[in-house]
Amino acid sequence: MSRGFIYLDNAATSWPKPPSVAAAMTDFLATKAGNPGRGGHYLANAAAETIEQARTRLASLVHADTPQRMILTHGCTDSINIAIQGIVRGGLCRGRSDKPHVVASAVEHNAVLRTIHAYSCEGLIDFDIARCGSDGLIDPDEFLSLCNSRTVLACLSHASNVLGTIEPVEQVGSQLREHAPGALFLVDAAQTAGHVPIDVQAWSIDLLALAGHKGLLGPTGTGGLYVGPRAFPDEPTAPRLHCERRGGTGKIAPGLFMPEDLPDALEAGTMNAVGFAGLAAGIDAIPTLDHEKEKRHVARLVEGLGQIPGVVRYGLMTAENRTPSIAFNIADLPARELAARLDEEFRICIRGGVHCAPVLHETIGTGQRGAARVSPSAFNEDAEIDQFLEAIAAIAG
Repeated sequence: MSRGFIYLDNAATSWPKPPSVAAAMTDFLATKAGNPGRGGHYLANAAAETIEQARTRLASLVHADTPQRMILTHGCTDSINIAIQGIVRGGLCRGRSDKPHVVASAVEHNAVLRTIHAYSCEGLIDFDIARCGSDGLIDPDEFLSLCNSRTVLACLSHASNVLGTIEPVEQVGSQLREHAPGALFLVDAAQTAGHVPIDVQAWSIDLLALAGHKGLLGPTGTGGLYVGPRAFPDEPTAPRLHCERRGGTGKIAPGLFMPEDLPDALEAGTMNAVGFAGLAAGIDAIPTLDHEKEKRHVARLVEGLGQIPGVVRYGLMTAENRTPSIAFNIADLPARELAARLDEEFRICIRGGVHCAPVLHETIGTGQRGAARVSPSAFNEDAEIDQFLEAIAAIAG
């Protein structure tokens, strides 16, 4: 290929970015790079407008009722930490006579699992993990059966970052409050935003974590957290999400207290404005992508890998109900070694390892060795998929 390598690691971060992303970031640095909200001059106002454009685009993408409920963050892990820590440390848990309870699924990323595990080790919460099948799909009834009157938070990844399986988020959201009236619903949409539709209101999602640099096509260091009315009521005396980050917001606030209104209550410090300029441009480019082409790549990979002797595939054996991530292994070859060989011998970029999802890997039997993950995008050509399959056949042979 003209660029000298084949990139098939889009589940880690999308590449190449649309040219408009770099152009927007360059333009920001050249003409708008003030400190947003920190001053009334042209550059500060231009930077603030850039921030609000990104906020509005993210809110519209997930059907938030107002852009003010979209908190801009440093990434999906930052968003998840704000959500979980804000619940455990905030008024939603304080003053309870019983120990707060959290439910998560086996497909969760370590951003969720390590955070709730840390609070469990401190004795601040109890938590349960809902199992998934070998296809990576949870049983919504089993997930909901773990939720009870003590449950303050239910965490469900919209799609596995390893297997690509899309979870029944809408079904869980619609029934969660029947099982746990006080529980908030946190959804990790790192792998789905930009690939599949999301509707936080229709799906009864209270907290939605977004990564800017994957399917949204933006730069790293950008993300968002939708905060619904149940997580942050308009009434300031009601229990609400708590943020331990303190500092300047650029907005008027009395004395030493943080502002009480969104988004300022959860946003302290100078924003990555140049990054959000790029993110807004990335979101604008999503409609131009050929997602049907992406699905064809997935179907070709699932079928092609299944025809190579010695290759073991994991997860769904179809291109439906999944994001463009396919996990596999070759016989006894360690996943990281396979990824290294593809890079060194064929100039093909994929990822090998446990992908920060240890419980899922235990479920599919790859807890120690991990798995190789190939994740194409609409920017890949059919010939690149064929070259990848030829390289796997050569290594397996």
